[in-house]
Amino acid sequence: MSPEYLSYAKWQFVHNVLGAASGVLATQTMLYAMGLGAGVLPLSAAINWVIKDGFGQLGGVIYATMVGQKFDSDPKHQRFWSAVWLQTATWLEMLTPLFPHLFVVIGSVANIGKNISWLAMSATKASINKTFCLRENLGDLTAKHGSQSTAAGLIGTALGILIGGTMDISVYTLILGFIPISIASLWGNYKSLLYTITPTLNVERTRHMLDEAILSRNGDLVFVPELLKTPRQVSSVERFMREINYVEPSGWRPGIVISPKINKLHCDIASYGSAGNAKALALQMIDEVFRPPVFRGNRRSYFVGYLHQSMANGAKNGNVYLWFSSHAENTDILQGLYHAIALQQLFCDYAQQLGIKASDPAVSAEINRRAREFVDCTTGIFCESVVQKGWDITTVYFSKKSQQIEVESI
Repeated sequence: MSPEYLSYAKWQFVHNVLGAASGVLATQTMLYAMGLGAGVLPLSAAINWVIKDGFGQLGGVIYATMVGQKFDSDPKHQRFWSAVWLQTATWLEMLTPLFPHLFVVIGSVANIGKNISWLAMSATKASINKTFCLRENLGDLTAKHGSQSTAAGLIGTALGILIGGTMDISVYTLILGFIPISIASLWGNYKSLLYTITPTLNVERTRHMLDEAILSRNGDLVFVPELLKTPRQVSSVERFMREINYVEPSGWRPGIVISPKINKLHCDIASYGSAGNAKALALQMIDEVFRPPVFRGNRRSYFVGYLHQSMANGAKNGNVYLWFSSHAENTDILQGLYHAIALQQLFCDYAQQLGIKASDPAVSAEINRRAREFVDCTTGIFCESVVQKGWDITTVYFSKKSQQIEVESI
């Protein structure tokens, strides 16, 4: 297994122990809310417990249908938020004694959160464990992880019982004990994910991978395969706490907006003159992107263009826009972002090094031509180099399938 596994397992153990302890305290408060301490558990309370569990399982099924491919393409993000959802759900359970008449409602919502969390944890387990394998020993590593989780659960349960038994049976004291345990559990999960190396590609990892590999000097682009970053190098700098589906602008470097709604594109330039002018500029760019003469009659896998007046995400030098066709394959999607980053680099170079404004249509057309020629010449070696660096290009997730578009040939 990889050298990062020991650190990952250590922090996951801490997370699982404290997660189990917080679960014990939450269960204790829920039983208290149902009046278990006052006598025999009535039939209505048992029915309420079953109803909340049923709603929770239904919520997990709906969530799995909505998320789908993200479990493979972005497991660190999903695993991080699974812990947040679990602790949030446990927090809700802790509040049931304060609102006993809303037990079914609060319990159902909390159980939906728990089922979503458990589903996300189990769905990302294989993807994360696979990253630690140096040979075909995924089964062995999964077994070790399972035994560690079981041991952590037992220790956490004992810890929760000990804490609950030493406190007065009141919701306030249990919540007081729950707060530090919950925070420490989330911290343990976050620390463990810092040691997780993800070889699949999303927007954030692709940006870091290409950060130094595309060079631009005096308007000429050069691809340097040796400067592509490996999954291990990217894992130390990537952000996974939130889902990032765009490339942020920086100085003269334009941003990259992926799969925006075409009918809302003018909103990115709403402060540029009147609303009518903004719509006219947006329509002009859309016409150039989706109907260039050189592509007439051909099926395209992606569509890329530049809007100098766009101020989306705080851009000062416009934004590059990228859409994917409904028939685009993984390699097509990767090539699309490669093309967009090449455009981004050229527009930055023209503005910063050459002092030429891209607001001139002739300049913009020249930059688009150079970027297209560069991508046509280097895409093959780019994809080969990405695989050689250890990246998995069979799972590429840059936008939702529902955001992909179909353009009729003309």
